Amino acid sequence: MPAIAPSPTAIPKSPTDLDSLQGSWVTVAGPVEARLLVAGNRYAFEFVGGDVYMGTFDLAHGSGPHHMDMRIEEGPAADKGKTALCIYQVEGDVLRWCPARAGSGRRVSTFPRVDDTRYFSLVFRHVRRRGR
Repeated sequence: MPAIAPSPTAIPKSPTDLDSLQGSWVTVAGPVEARLLVAGNRYAFEFVGGDVYMGTFDLAHGSGPHHMDMRIEEGPAADKGKTALCIYQVEGDVLRWCPARAGSGRRVSTFPRVDDTRYFSLVFRHVRRRGR
């Protein structure tokens, strides 16, 4: 009689950054109050009481902070159609994010302090749905 191999034990999959970014985020530090909503590779970014940006993004890992390229499909006319090259770091329910000026073709290489007025550095907290 042939031996029956035991069924493999399922190894829990670690969430990818894209998985971790899904959902709603609110700022907890930075020069402005903002909200970020991520669904798949689409985003909606709202400056509370101000402009709303919507579009798609791609993620890339490199040495140092991870890269996020955000294509602005809807938003203020001056930025619409441009790409903002950003850096980000997601750890649990905390997201650090810093974009360069949309369309500049430049990306910051390290996270500046959130109170450094030369940059637009934000820290977000993930808003979890109740009951999950």
